[in-house]
Amino acid sequence: MVLTFLLSQTFRVAFIDMARIYENYIDLRDAREQVMRYKATLEIRRDSLRMKLDTLQRNLMKQWPMLTDAEKILRWQEIEATKRALDSVNRFIIRQVEAKSKEVMAPYLKKVRETAEKIAKDMGYSAILDIGSALWVDPQHDITTLVLDELNRAHKSAGLILKKTLIFPFKEEDSRVDAWNLGDSAQLYIYNDLNGNPKLDIMEPRRINDVLRSRGYTWKTIDERAVFSVAQAFAPDIYIFGGIKSKSDDQVDVWVALYDGRTGEIIRVGDTPLKQTYSDIRRGIEFQNIVVQAARQLINRYLSQFGG
Repeated sequence: MVLTFLLSQTFRVAFIDMARIYENYIDLRDAREQVMRYKATLEIRRDSLRMKLDTLQRNLMKQWPMLTDAEKILRWQEIEATKRALDSVNRFIIRQVEAKSKEVMAPYLKKVRETAEKIAKDMGYSAILDIGSALWVDPQHDITTLVLDELNRAHKSAGLILKKTLIFPFKEEDSRVDAWNLGDSAQLYIYNDLNGNPKLDIMEPRRINDVLRSRGYTWKTIDERAVFSVAQAFAPDIYIFGGIKSKSDDQVDVWVALYDGRTGEIIRVGDTPLKQTYSDIRRGIEFQNIVVQAARQLINRYLSQFGG
């Protein structure tokens, strides 16, 4: 009976991608970042306790043969007390972050619900489901973009829409580069440098790398096709990718490029692709400076050309 009702012509279902809403609704995204910053301040105390516990445990193992039975008992009691304190802090953090999330994010989640409901009703839909819980969705019934446009209307009118940006680990093109871990390093150098740019909305590298690993890619096997495939999961405006190849025991060749998140093609300014190549770069601070400088120049050329 329920199935018959759902399949009737008078009952139409709209779909909304809440993952996209969380990523692209600017006010909600800012609220989430506020919660994460609050969480980070609470975790300082927890991290100091973790370090203390680790030190106590390592020292006990190292000094065990030299300790008296009474000293062993005292040391063990201190470790157990530190564990209890750590558990208590973890529980406190969970409670506080949950409360902060409700306080900060609730108004924006309410606005999402109200906006989606209004749009769906205006379009003749009877219900809204999250795409994340559906096996398949006809794109014509996906109202996510309409909802986001309405939610971000104030930002658009003020010209405050940021360029959603991904920074991928660079391809490590041989075993020496792999051993030096330069692919991760290049990604982090660029992220740390660009993260303060007020015109960019840059995703944390950890999230990107988790998806790469979940799909079986390593920094030696990723290529432009793989990177574009992963990028599509996040729907960025632009992304940065590059490659590193060793030249000697201390030097590498590097290339860095800026890609269009919609097409996976290197962005062009006029007839010039936004890609830079460098040869014989010494590992260490020279390598760091080169990749950061290259990425910054590519971004600046892109923003100046496309109105960021």
